[in-house]
Amino acid sequence: MNKEKNQQDSRQLERLLTYAIPVVSFGGILAAILLQETGVIADAGSWGCLAGSFMLGYLAYIKPRRDIVALCAPIFGVSFFLVPGEAARPVVWQFLFAVSITILLIRLDRWFSSSAEERGGSKAMEQFLRDYIERIKPEFANIRKKTAHEIASAFFAFKFGLYQNAIEECRLALTQIPEGGSSSALKKALQIVQLNAEDLENAQVTADTRAAFSESELPSVAIRLPQEKIEDPPSLELDNALILLYAVAKNTSPDDDQALDEHQKFILKILTSYKAALGIQ
Repeated sequence: MNKEKNQQDSRQLERLLTYAIPVVSFGGILAAILLQETGVIADAGSWGCLAGSFMLGYLAYIKPRRDIVALCAPIFGVSFFLVPGEAARPVVWQFLFAVSITILLIRLDRWFSSSAEERGGSKAMEQFLRDYIERIKPEFANIRKKTAHEIASAFFAFKFGLYQNAIEECRLALTQIPEGGSSSALKKALQIVQLNAEDLENAQVTADTRAAFSESELPSVAIRLPQEKIEDPPSLELDNALILLYAVAKNTSPDDDQALDEHQKFILKILTSYKAALGIQ
């Protein structure tokens, strides 16, 4: 139980930093420009990029595998922004630095997010995901192709941190899904993702507690745990919602099939964090 809790805590911290790094980096640039334009501070500096580089370095340190390039991000930040030079770094340089650490963040998330143990157990979770996708296929067979694309778009937007887009895609998809039956679980998943996207858009990083799957909707979700094994109920609701959107889109949106395959690792990472609780060897 302690190991599972530590894994969930670590994943939550990684998620928080993943969202925060681009927000702090690019947001710091915008804040500095505003402060300088309004005359509050003559030279607001490059604190956003510098803070983002240190956050990236720490994220690289707590990942299951170490990426030496991301680990050195704070060194790059200090040498670039704190070492005395002839002139202050122009905004365009700050922007390019923020873009660079964001690219490193994507690389870190894609290639260094799983340990050897997790990679060894990934085949079991891949089978678990395949079985789940196949199990719910009949429930959502009547989803229209256009609606399925909106569901896939909502998943992608949330996954990439485009929260305003995720909110709009969820709202649009919700208007296209009929009431009743298994549609209830799908609508609830979209509501959960929408509410969390709204929170994250407003810099509230903890999982939203306003919506949860009901007892009648639970047969449609992937991760069903006894109450005593649920460490963080809101995060579990969000994880189940994202997995359900992914699975429904995989079954019903052929135009997004290749893109969904490319992001299967994201879903497997979520499932692997519940591997022990699910009793999967």
